[in-house]
Amino acid sequence: MAVLAKTGMLTVTGWLWEWAVPSGLLIAAGPVLLPGTIRFLQEHGLSETNYRGRPVPTAGGVLLWLLLLLWYLYGVCVVPSSWPDTDRWILAVTMVGFAGLLDDLLGEREVKGLRNHWKTWIEQRRITTGIVKAGTALVAGMLILLPEAETLRSGTGTTFVADSRTLWFLPFKLLLILLATNAVNLLDVRPGRALKGFFVSLLLLVWLASWKESGTETAWNVWRLLVPLTIGAGVFAGADLRGKAMLGDAGANVLGFALGFGFSLQTPFSVQATALAALVGLHAITWRRSLSVIIERHALLRWLDQAGRGRG
Repeated sequence: MAVLAKTGMLTVTGWLWEWAVPSGLLIAAGPVLLPGTIRFLQEHGLSETNYRGRPVPTAGGVLLWLLLLLWYLYGVCVVPSSWPDTDRWILAVTMVGFAGLLDDLLGEREVKGLRNHWKTWIEQRRITTGIVKAGTALVAGMLILLPEAETLRSGTGTTFVADSRTLWFLPFKLLLILLATNAVNLLDVRPGRALKGFFVSLLLLVWLASWKESGTETAWNVWRLLVPLTIGAGVFAGADLRGKAMLGDAGANVLGFALGFGFSLQTPFSVQATALAALVGLHAITWRRSLSVIIERHALLRWLDQAGRGRG
């Protein structure tokens, strides 16, 4: 079905076929796929001991990837003329998701946290799955950022002057994306904590993105990633909060990666700098201290953390 090209504003027909219909399909498909996904994880031994010492299926991010794939296939088959240049975005997210799945499958449980992965690499010259995840996120980030930077540099006039700095800011944006990717993973140690962090960050992104003009194809691609992932996160939230399943690295890294891109491409530089400072602060704190201990010591944080949580 052909849809009118975007001219800064979607037509009603365009909005219906490009966003409303596929969103409705995913909202319907998610609850159907969720039980089978959890059963698949259980049958293949993908489980991890939670904070209560109970084995819980992990790598629930597989559900997010399935819904993202359905969203992509819908776009390719139904509205291909309105979905240009989406392949590398899906490839980048898939790379990050499968690197996380590799960690869920083969990760060394005794090597936890950014600090220990770094120490293992420096002291033992041994590459852990955590290093593989970081390297994959770096490559995936460049897969998206480099073509976007070159596209901007090819412009003329004020567009060229305003955006040719993108290549200079590449290391800055990559660091923001890498830390965001790991940040959601840092939260995925208690039921629902990572998803709460994701939804709060997403609301901030939607609000802050309004400060910057975001009518470009790049902006649409960011939302194309976030919409199906948000639906998947919402579908998975019940199982996560009840302690029936974990996102795992396959899910947490994907959500963090998508958020990192959202902030790096959809918000003004001042917001990006603030977000990066916050992420550096979070990683600095968790480098030596347990985030769970900090949360338990503050009543408001403890209440927010436990809200909606089951006994799992």
